[in-house]
Amino acid sequence: MLSLSIRDLHCWHGTNSVLNGLDLQVEPNSLCCIVGPSGAGKTTLLKIIADQCDASRGSVEWGGRDIKSLGPKERATAMVYQNYALFPHLTVWENVTFGLEDEGLSAVALKQRALDALKMVDAREWAQKRPQELSGGQQQRVALARALAQQPKLLLLDEPLSNLDAVARVELRQRLQRLVREQNLTILCVLHDQKDALAIADTIGVMQAGKIIQAGRPLDVYRRPLNSWLATFLGSANLFKGKILRTGAGEFMASTAIGEVRGALATPAQEPVEGSEITICIRPECLRLDSLPPEENAFSGKIIDSVFQGDFSLHQFKTDSGVILKTAEINPRQSVGSKALVYAWAEPEDVVGLLD
Repeated sequence: MLSLSIRDLHCWHGTNSVLNGLDLQVEPNSLCCIVGPSGAGKTTLLKIIADQCDASRGSVEWGGRDIKSLGPKERATAMVYQNYALFPHLTVWENVTFGLEDEGLSAVALKQRALDALKMVDAREWAQKRPQELSGGQQQRVALARALAQQPKLLLLDEPLSNLDAVARVELRQRLQRLVREQNLTILCVLHDQKDALAIADTIGVMQAGKIIQAGRPLDVYRRPLNSWLATFLGSANLFKGKILRTGAGEFMASTAIGEVRGALATPAQEPVEGSEITICIRPECLRLDSLPPEENAFSGKIIDSVFQGDFSLHQFKTDSGVILKTAEINPRQSVGSKALVYAWAEPEDVVGLLD
């Protein structure tokens, strides 16, 4: 079982620092997604692992071996590029078998390798077509088949979903998850869409300025972001300030403009002192609307604006103190301008205290 371990990875392009002490651990037979803003260094990370770019400092170990001393074949890695990099003058079959001749395979073994790879992505029927005859989603599957034909242990994907329509995106997301399970692959995938990453990853890493600033299970990273930037990067969030009244057992109580709020600390090991400032994060879907609120974390007000989405509505909820909170109501029944007294409230476990 091969794991990927990256420690203190640096990469400079001239005077520009692209990677700045990056650490990452990817477990065997898992799908790890890296997200981050443009320029964070995501693609550079993949290129270093694929031996297409040199690191300036740090270590990249694959199965306990430092891969800097290994060639591309010895690394047992394959990379699928954002633009697919298919040869337009070759058929699908010829694209998939390109480079395999160098492995000294017999004609029978070469054919079987290509057929197996095409079968993994349901692309055998296009074998004699050329890339320009295929849709974007079909081309992506061919590029994936070409990588799989190399029988890698580590598959590197650079923005594999960026050029696909909604249906093709969901289909490829499911296919990648199946490949991890069925082919015992480890996949490191760079994505620009956070929702895609949250949907498919076993582990998600968020990059900023050349570093992984938080990594873990998607549920944990989304529900317990370490700071305000992470909270808003991964999704919508209500952020407001408060002053600590007391802390204990990983929880806090704070006074805020909308009343006293109880919640969980994002970093329980770093308890803030009484009277210090804290940033409070409540995601819109964690706020419920009700006429009979609980005794804590309940804020009275009214809906001043709403966007109906069919299965849910996004509301702008104005509290009595004037603070506006974003709420997401599933199976919406609330309406703008209702005179009924409404409360927005949240469970303490859904309220997170951030030490920005």
